[in-house]
This record gives sequence, structure tokens and C-alpha cells, in this order.
Amino acid sequence: MKLRIRHPNGASVLDSLSPDQTVQDLRKAIAPIVGISYERIQVAGGYPPKPYRNDNDTLEAAGIKNGDALAITIVDTPVDSAPAPAPAPAPAPAPAPASQSINPSPQQPTQNAPPMSSISTGNADAVETNGGLLALRTVPDDNSCLFRALGYVANRDTSITQELRKAVATAIEQDPIMYSDATLGQERTKYIDWIQKTSSWGGAIEIAILSNYLNVEIDSIDVQTGRVDKFGEGSYSERVLIIYSGIHYDAVALTPGLDCPEDFDQTRFSSGDESIVNAAKKLADILRQKRKYTDVANFTLKCNQCMKGLVGEKGYWTHPFCGILENASQYNSVLYIYIYVCVMIVYRVGGVYCDG
Repeated sequence: MKLRIRHPNGASVLDSLSPDQTVQDLRKAIAPIVGISYERIQVAGGYPPKPYRNDNDTLEAAGIKNGDALAITIVDTPVDSAPAPAPAPAPAPAPAPASQSINPSPQQPTQNAPPMSSISTGNADAVETNGGLLALRTVPDDNSCLFRALGYVANRDTSITQELRKAVATAIEQDPIMYSDATLGQERTKYIDWIQKTSSWGGAIEIAILSNYLNVEIDSIDVQTGRVDKFGEGSYSERVLIIYSGIHYDAVALTPGLDCPEDFDQTRFSSGDESIVNAAKKLADILRQKRKYTDVANFTLKCNQCMKGLVGEKGYWTHPFCGILENASQYNSVLYIYIYVCVMIVYRVGGVYCDG
């Protein structure tokens, strides 16, 4: 199995272990990397990171999976390898040190740390949080950005777009009641053919279906409004995060540092912990402040044929057809709306716009 470890000396990849080896084997494998006796190595994982305390647990039993990112901390005294923490020593001069001696976890103090702060390095926007930096991972504007973003956060693979499109088509085909013509906005057979084309955008219907297909809760954060749309909420133990900017989706990942390779990204998080969602909302706040979104309800267009000003998606679609598409030009944000108008397939379903 391949594990990504963050340690005081930097970041490394460990691929010499198998799921049936123990937590102690893991600590021993890390020792030569950090140059410290394994007894002083504490391993934590998940979000927020929690220490693995039982050396006798197999990696599989401890919940450590292939591709996981683990946080390594060097402690002054040997890590207690018993399943339960040892009792606190009798002489305890102050409550705080006593508590720390019971649970020697560097992550514990961060639970009550000051509020997360935003960081911007060059073109990279990120939010500092317990396990590192929550950062935007952009995907291409190629009409498949939703599928690429979901492929990355769920499977760390942006090339499975056609697999995901096929999964959507199959789900619609197998459930004519849930996905009726009225729900889809067109004939089912046409929609099934349409969504499998590389030029077709995905939206709320596709996210709902892919949450079930990928067995994960999908949280989509809208940059303009800060709204979080949760698909599969309460049904899965893990969640993934994507950012929606009006006509585009991007992936969200937790990284040890902005200069770390994407191999160290963590993209799956416990669905029972809301702190990562709060961090993603703060990331959306940063993007909103920089106006990195498209307001599809209020953008302004002008018909070059009749010279009438049009406002938003509704204004465009309700305007009488005056000529070829190039006869619609925008007052502001020409590039975004040029893409928007030429594709002509933006629609709104359940409060979430489809994207490109």
C-alpha cells in the first residue's frame, strides 16, 4: 500500500507495507525516514488527525487505507502502545500539563486553536486549518470539469470522466420514475445520449447520482452565495468537497503545504466532522472577495442586432432571436459569458447550476 507521510523533515511516500502489518510496523518503517527511534514516533491520521495508539492493530483494523495521508510527530517520551491511555501520574502541578501527559497528541491543542486564517501565495488561495492547508485544485474548462473534479476528489483520477458519464446514463436508464422527462427537462432517451457526450455539462442531477455511485457524500460550495449543497448527506461515512463558481467546478484538497506535490493531497474527509466544510466555506469567501465567480443571474448582455440590453440568464433566454449567436455580446466579463452563450446548455436544477 502507498502512504503519504508528513513529518518534521518534510513529506515522503511510504510503499513498503501491506494492510495486514501493524501500527508498530508502520512506526518502525517511518523511523529511518525521520532518523528517530520508532518509540518516539507518533502517527496520526484522518481529519482532524487522531493518533493511532494500539501498536498491535493491523493497518486495516486501524482504518489506514492505501493513499492515506498521515501526520508524524516526534515526542520526547516513548509513545504508549497500549490500547488505552495510561492513568495520569499522581503529582500534577497544573491541570493543563497533566492533560497533555495523558494524551501526548500534538493535534489536541489545535482543537481550541484560534480561528483558521486565509493564505494566498501567488495565484494559490488556501485556508489554514488543523491538518494543513485547504486549497483549490483547478481542473480544465473542457465541458467535463464537474466529472474531472469529482474524479479527483473521490478517486484521485481526473481521467474517468466517461466512466462517470456512463454511470449517470445507466442510473437514469434504470430509474424512469426518479428520472422522468419532467425531472430531466427533456425526453429521457435524449438526455441519456446527451450526458454521455464530452461537450455536455453536468449539474445537480449528475452530482446526486454520482454520490451514490462513488459511495461518498458530495458537498458543493457555491462561491457567490456561500451556500453548501450536500448530496448523499447522512448516507456515507466520508465526504468530498467541490467548489462551484457559477459556470465551473473545481476540486478541494487538504495539503501539507502549497509547495507540496499533489500526491500528498487528502480529498476524503469524515462526514461527521463539519470543520472541514467550514474551512471550505472560508475558501469560497476568499474567492468571492476576489470575484472569482460568474453571476449568471445578473450578468449584462447586449443584442448587437436590436441593441437591447439583457440581464442575466433569464434575459438571454427570453429575448427574441435576432440573429446568430455572435450577435450577443456582454458589457462585462466578456470571456466568461462568451463561453456561456456559445455553449447554450446552462440550466438550473434544484438550486445548483450546471457547469462547464
